[in-house]
Amino acid sequence: MNIHNLIKSIIVIILIAIANIGTIILASLINDTIILGSWYNAILIAIGATIANIIFWPIIVKYLMKFIVWTFGIGALIINTIIFYGVSSLIPGVSLSASDAFLVPLAMAIATTIISNITDVDYYDTYITRVSDYVSREKRLYKRKFPGLIMLEIDGLSIDILKEAIDKNMMPTLKRWIESDKYTLKRWETDLSSQTGACQAGILHGNNENIVAYRWVEKENDNQIMISGKLAHAPLIEERISDGNGLLCDNGTSITNMFTGDSINPILTSSRFKFFTKMYNQSLNVVFIEAYSFQRVIVLFLWEILVEVKSQIMHGLKNIQPRLRRNIVYATIRAGANVLLREIATETLIGDMLKGEINSAYASYVGYDEVAHHSGIRDNDVWNVLKQIDLQFKRLEKDEKRCERNY
Repeated sequence: MNIHNLIKSIIVIILIAIANIGTIILASLINDTIILGSWYNAILIAIGATIANIIFWPIIVKYLMKFIVWTFGIGALIINTIIFYGVSSLIPGVSLSASDAFLVPLAMAIATTIISNITDVDYYDTYITRVSDYVSREKRLYKRKFPGLIMLEIDGLSIDILKEAIDKNMMPTLKRWIESDKYTLKRWETDLSSQTGACQAGILHGNNENIVAYRWVEKENDNQIMISGKLAHAPLIEERISDGNGLLCDNGTSITNMFTGDSINPILTSSRFKFFTKMYNQSLNVVFIEAYSFQRVIVLFLWEILVEVKSQIMHGLKNIQPRLRRNIVYATIRAGANVLLREIATETLIGDMLKGEINSAYASYVGYDEVAHHSGIRDNDVWNVLKQIDLQFKRLEKDEKRCERNY
């Protein structure tokens, strides 16, 4: 680390500390149930919570990771609440409720995220270092030395919209890849039906026979309506199209897809996603490697909901037609697709690449498809979605250079 980066890191740490302390003081002024006592108790709480997380979080990750994953990360927030409440209770003159102990750390995470964005600090720089340390303790020696293959899908994105995004400088990483000699941009015509279920069936299994649409009626099956992405139907569809020799059958991993490609290591894949029984995957551990990591995702999740609410208001003011009815339920679905699944895809890929054990991976980034369906394929919303996906590609590229195995 050069002197410039060292000074910047010190300044950022100081700013984050001041922001967190200020958040605690502000919370005590706003909420009567938080009794802070002397103002400097805010400093003690911030320092104590930081030290407690450093000490206890590695233990929590080791013994309670399945609980955290099974609760979709809510367990991480609960544990962090307990830690914060415990630290605060040990400081004389400080008193707060359990709900305060939940909300204040979340507010501190918001402050940390804002400072990081203002100072242009990429969280992944420190995150990758921590993941690398974790992986070094977990990974096994692998015998195969040939390069692995990482395949990235931007769900629903056409070549014309991709070119527009590149021209608008929304996807600088992809632009640089295409302008290099390593990658080529080519038009690909789908057959019917031209939707994710049929396309992924063809790509991952080499067989999309009888997948005629996203939804279709099977008259011979008592007029049952089949839906490609439905958790109850995706396993049935994969059973029909798979011959056991899919694209990912040789130690590959499927991440946030509809079908597995016969991967033995599917992560949040529709055809193998079952609550509790098959939801946990060890690769998900890296998502919760530190206390702040999932808090950051929650902050981005909440921000995406606000972005969607703003989009709905602007579409109404501009009287954009045709216009779908989009409510708060859809806002959470959008945030899940465009933030939660995006971050999980990137972070699990980073962990698997650092381990070097997988031979291949196919990951889908589904945010563009979700937003484009509801806002429009050229709406202002979609350009920022593509910009964020491009940033994930940049992070993966940067991470690949740290891997012992080439991808």
